[in-house]
Amino acid sequence: MSIFNWPPTLVPRHITIRPPRKTAGLTTSLTEFTQAVPVIRPPFDMTMEFDALTGSEILAWRAIMALAEGRTNPLRVPIFDMWFAATNAQIGAGSVPHSDGAYFFDGAGYLTNDLVGVLVTGEQGQRHITADFGSYGQVLEAGLYFGLGDHLYIATGVTWAGSVATIRTSPTLRDDYVDQPLRLRPVIVARLKDDDAGDLRLQNMRYSTPTLELVEAFDEPLS
Repeated sequence: MSIFNWPPTLVPRHITIRPPRKTAGLTTSLTEFTQAVPVIRPPFDMTMEFDALTGSEILAWRAIMALAEGRTNPLRVPIFDMWFAATNAQIGAGSVPHSDGAYFFDGAGYLTNDLVGVLVTGEQGQRHITADFGSYGQVLEAGLYFGLGDHLYIATGVTWAGSVATIRTSPTLRDDYVDQPLRLRPVIVARLKDDDAGDLRLQNMRYSTPTLELVEAFDEPLS
């Protein structure tokens, strides 16, 4: 099994990201009341709807769907949260120095495409984590997605003490982490919802407006 990166040329017009939410009903009582409890580690899932794909976009779609081989291989897909995630300017506020710790003569550093040096340590199943955002400031708030490695999370509550955030996450931590970089431009590793989810109907044999449904993929065992 391989994980393939989503083509950067394929950007959806509409996107729906559904957080972990699956529940199971327990035994029904004599009063007909049934308690619902969360299922252990339910997945995120998402739906992406695309404007008319043409030319090289059609070819990119065909290629990535062939790589997926139905539900065989997962895809690493960006979370297209463009209007709400941290901006380039906010991420650039934490520019990185040279390897010796020095900056350019004017005080500038190297720009990065995500946070650098914001680290998380925690155990699988943990609900609250802390992270020091340093010079980035208070760039995370409830309702924003973030990533730890290839795992996707959503902040359901954030409190700040200076530059240190205490974050309540959904879901609970998927894995054990030691000094794991926190990402404000996360990805999701997901599989097609079914083997035919990547069908591409060409209208007038030239263009297509596909919709794709994906479900978060898990290959690590629960500890």
